[in-house]
Amino acid sequence: MFEKRTDLALEVRELRGEESGIAVSEQNSGGIKITEAVVAEGDGEKNSGKPAGVYTTLDIGSAWRESREGFSNTANILASRISLLLPQGEGTVLVAGLGNWEITPDSIGPRTVKGLLVTRHIKSIDSALFESAGFKSLAATATGVLSQTGVETAEQIKSICDAVKPKCVVAVDALAARRLTRLCTTVQLSNGGIAPGSGVANRRSAINSKLLGVPVIALGVPTVVDAATLACDILEENSGAFGGDTEKKLEGMLGSAWRDSFVAPKEIDMLARRISSLLATALNIAVHQMPAEQINDFIF
Repeated sequence: MFEKRTDLALEVRELRGEESGIAVSEQNSGGIKITEAVVAEGDGEKNSGKPAGVYTTLDIGSAWRESREGFSNTANILASRISLLLPQGEGTVLVAGLGNWEITPDSIGPRTVKGLLVTRHIKSIDSALFESAGFKSLAATATGVLSQTGVETAEQIKSICDAVKPKCVVAVDALAARRLTRLCTTVQLSNGGIAPGSGVANRRSAINSKLLGVPVIALGVPTVVDAATLACDILEENSGAFGGDTEKKLEGMLGSAWRDSFVAPKEIDMLARRISSLLATALNIAVHQMPAEQINDFIF
């Protein structure tokens, strides 16, 4: 049976309604719409197909790329939401950038890592500098993908966790959405872990607290839409012109090539760079608890 693909819990709720087992609530912060979708253990996981947890969706629109003020405002709001999920107290935050650097829509994770102020090594090399600068301990890794490394992403992160012993892991990844309008205009935060590649039918081993032994925060931005899902939505929106029973018609029309195709914005090169910079800025603010201007003095 034809199934619409999405990594966004909010869109699963839109597709399946109350039967999804996802409860949603909305608020507004600094002009940004924030939706919390809660997936309960048991029936909520079964009905939605998502791990139990809270999925926070920020509708950041395009203001973040239209002006410095918009970028700064969005980064600070995102940082405040990340801070709510970070464990309190001392310890290292490990950021794992998931995805393939060589495929632009999948490069959000490694591009974000490139913009981070990593400091864990400074604490042991020059503790006086670490203390005087007010740094917190941040480590990062860009995992690549299985076809590049021959090692599952989850295995890599587990090995690093065994060595670094972080207080939490932040997994940054590109996602798939159902709607074109959500590409690079939406950020999803979750405390339920992540299954890399699930939105593009290439699900890898799950990365979660059960595997790693520490809290896992998933931070993702949708960069692609499944072509068949997009075609189905277009047909449904124009059902008067095409007739009813859209999904059954589409099932017969679409071959395997459609099911393996994805659509990205034409300006994805620019968007991938800018959105990764936004995520890195928000993470730097949240982890180091410093304003972006002060952090940038150490990066640039």
